[in-house]
Amino acid sequence: MTQILIVEDNGEYASDMAEFLTELKHEVTIATSATEMWAALTKNPAAVVVLDLGLPDEDGFNVIPRLRQLYPGIGLLVLTGRVAFDNRIMGLRLGADHYLTKPIKFPELAAHIEALDRRVRPQHHEPSAAESKWTLRLAQRQLELSGAVIDLTEKECNFLHLLTINTRPVPRQMIVAGMGGDDPEASRRVDMLVYRLRKKARTGLGQDLPLRSAYGEGYSLSAGFNLG
Repeated sequence: MTQILIVEDNGEYASDMAEFLTELKHEVTIATSATEMWAALTKNPAAVVVLDLGLPDEDGFNVIPRLRQLYPGIGLLVLTGRVAFDNRIMGLRLGADHYLTKPIKFPELAAHIEALDRRVRPQHHEPSAAESKWTLRLAQRQLELSGAVIDLTEKECNFLHLLTINTRPVPRQMIVAGMGGDDPEASRRVDMLVYRLRKKARTGLGQDLPLRSAYGEGYSLSAGFNLG
């Protein structure tokens, strides 16, 4: 089963697609605009996004780079009526994994989704009891472990959320970009944020934060986090 987010403003077409994929035992959510897509990803991150380029509130070519920056581990499949060769090249260069054009038979689409999911799917492991107790509460900006809770700043919460929804290390430059860009102080702010988070967790929760720094790759979590 793959968690799929269909981003398509043609409601009837999206419903038909979702019905077919659901029959194949996939878990499918539909968004009809870029705004709905961002909201859906925040609530329940998908493994694969099927993205139409002609959205009512934002052009899909503008969506792709931001989607790739915020969710680098996600599978991104463009499904569009824009058949021009230059559009195909642009979509792939911006960060799409696959670029498919309409009309397409749904069994072919499903095959592309399943192939993409196999490539991006992480190697899962069964979390230990300790790992399953970490909970990031987005609305309250809190981190909880075994009933103990610490408050987080907006940037701390966003940082942990970014790591939680990605199965691969988040590149440092993406974190820096999210904290103010490429100015000389941005990298130092990331270091200070990580230092404060580690100290907060150790002091307030009595346990080291399962935060891993991978040299040359970025940051990742070494334990599973629940989203509350």
